Amino acid sequence: MDRMPQAFQNIRRKILSSERLTFEDGIELFRSTDILSIGALAQQARESMHGRRVFYASNLHLNYTNICTTRCEFCAFSRDAGAPDAYALALEEIESRVREAVEQHGINEVHIVGGHNPALGLDYYVAMIERIRRVGPSLFIKAFSATEIEDLARRSGLTVTAVLETLKRAGLDGLPGGGAEIFDPPMRQKICPEKISGETWLEVHRTAHRLGLKSNATMLYGHGETDEARVAHLLKLRELQDETRGFSAFVPLACIGSQAFLSSKSLKSGADLFTSGYLDLKILSISRLLLDNIPHIKIHWIATGLKFAQAALSFGADDLGGTNLGENVMRAAGSRSPRDLSSEDLVRCIRSAGFEPCFVDSSYQMS
Repeated sequence: MDRMPQAFQNIRRKILSSERLTFEDGIELFRSTDILSIGALAQQARESMHGRRVFYASNLHLNYTNICTTRCEFCAFSRDAGAPDAYALALEEIESRVREAVEQHGINEVHIVGGHNPALGLDYYVAMIERIRRVGPSLFIKAFSATEIEDLARRSGLTVTAVLETLKRAGLDGLPGGGAEIFDPPMRQKICPEKISGETWLEVHRTAHRLGLKSNATMLYGHGETDEARVAHLLKLRELQDETRGFSAFVPLACIGSQAFLSSKSLKSGADLFTSGYLDLKILSISRLLLDNIPHIKIHWIATGLKFAQAALSFGADDLGGTNLGENVMRAAGSRSPRDLSSEDLVRCIRSAGFEPCFVDSSYQMS
């Protein structure tokens, strides 16, 4: 530690004295190659919040439709309406899947995301939530990204507030963090030009928090973004959290999009285009250090693999996510992680890494 560059020593001093890191500090961390020292600082921050506890859930993923009008460059899941493998689940099928997951797997949470499907109106979304709530009165229903909410509000001729209030009355508990991608406008124009702006994403979550709906936050990385874009993204999340205290967890998402996207010459700007274990650990650790007001850092093991997820628990992450039954979005992008883990599988994974498993849902109330 004594041989660290002075700038890094200053960062270490700030962390030890609970002083907030700046934009410049974030850039310094990203430019450092000392991943072990960064990880040790992040782990110290993580253990000061949560000790040796690692949180996990038993959850079902419902990807109710893959029809989407935005067709983001990195997405291997979405389809145009009329494509041979395009689909929209009937409400009866959704109810059946939830019932089976409750009865056979004892899930405590449902995670719902899908495409922007113009054929599905607000009544479909309301009925979906109502049916799930009847099947599982105690289930935590975390549903619809900010991009889906804004799309639904626009198509329905309603405000985002009105849509969220309607869904909350139906039984919605919180929002996932998808759709944030990267807030940097030029980068966003390259990878998801039809999607809402970063400022609109933040406003949807601000509205949800104001209505008492907690949410997650995400950042997609590994698609050519710069260190500056990463740090700016994280600090925008931190700023909103200062205002609302509505984010429960931050979930960094490694880009594992289609090969056509990853090989696009237009995205090769000299920044990281592919992710690596080194970059993944650095993103996790720096996120924990910069996001001092967001309680949990979640590792999305479907994207990274379970062995990496175990290592991440020593680099600032405290949440292993859930069993992720039925997850299709990362699968479509090429994830080779195991399917449909049991709670026992996650418990073994956590304990073998030297941590204490804590069964929760996205409210983080321990069962």
